Amino acid sequence: MDIGGPPPFTSPTMIYTSDPQHWHALLARPILDRILPLPGEVREFVHQINMATGVDAVPSSCTPDDALLADLRSALAGMPAAVLELAGPLLLGVCTGRGLGSSGVTDIVADAVDGRILGCIILLDLDLMEAQRANAWATWKENLPFGGPGFALTATIAAPHDDTRAGALQFLLLHEFGHVVTAGGSFLPRWWEPVPAAYFPFLDLSWSIDEQGRFAPWRDSDFELRGVVDFYGVNKLHSDAIVTAYTGLEGSDFPSLYGATNPYDDFAECFASYVHSELLGHPYELRVDYDGVPQATLASFWASHRSDAKRAFMRALLGEAPAPAVADDAVANDAWVLEAA
Repeated sequence: MDIGGPPPFTSPTMIYTSDPQHWHALLARPILDRILPLPGEVREFVHQINMATGVDAVPSSCTPDDALLADLRSALAGMPAAVLELAGPLLLGVCTGRGLGSSGVTDIVADAVDGRILGCIILLDLDLMEAQRANAWATWKENLPFGGPGFALTATIAAPHDDTRAGALQFLLLHEFGHVVTAGGSFLPRWWEPVPAAYFPFLDLSWSIDEQGRFAPWRDSDFELRGVVDFYGVNKLHSDAIVTAYTGLEGSDFPSLYGATNPYDDFAECFASYVHSELLGHPYELRVDYDGVPQATLASFWASHRSDAKRAFMRALLGEAPAPAVADDAVANDAWVLEAA
């Protein structure tokens, strides 16, 4: 699962369908035509999850209007071919609804008869996305763990002429595509199964598995407040914690604070921000403000040496040629640092 919702590995089950042929038929469509209202069996599944996890939201199906449908198709059509080729064989559809309890969710669909996995679906909550432009949505997301007066974050993921709802949808979908790609890969454990004692190429870059099968970051990847930041709960950290959390983040190998919460969102944030910034050339900037006055700008993860291992992984995954050598003085920053605005 995803932005604004519980981490994927907390989902107690998957969606079992009695009509696998319906989902198989969707795979035959072009990706731009796999947009559909939330099916009844999916709506019931999300309702059960919300009740089990204490989320005060009642899901309902919703058909996107022509303008929203055009924005969704634009978001998908603007993705690199390599991304669509990776996710396409696994993506059953993008389902739209209301009251899902999160901006976006990715779940597994399986045959109710034999348990065979059919693929993944992405669920979008129009209550949270319908009126959001790219920068406003990204700013809202980054501030979710914090509350109170004082410090706040301002996110920029689109230039002024590109600050559209389609831009917000594209970044969210890229993050969800990261979960879809994870479901079909072997670089992370399957989130719907017990975690085996095995080697996982992406997991082992930043995470270990303890004897109880729980994830913990390597010592060099951990930082103060990482384990208590909560993007989903009601117990928010005071806004002063923004400085502590992001100062710690700059010494880690995570792409974002959200990515530092668990291995699955670590990968999804890497995937989304790498495609967004490195392949599509869009901005990805965070600024720390105090009472509305800019205080500092956080340098790009992908411009720092702390991204080296994850950059190599993304390049191999997306089939890119090896990167040319870059002189040290050509790299903007050796880590995420707070620069005076």
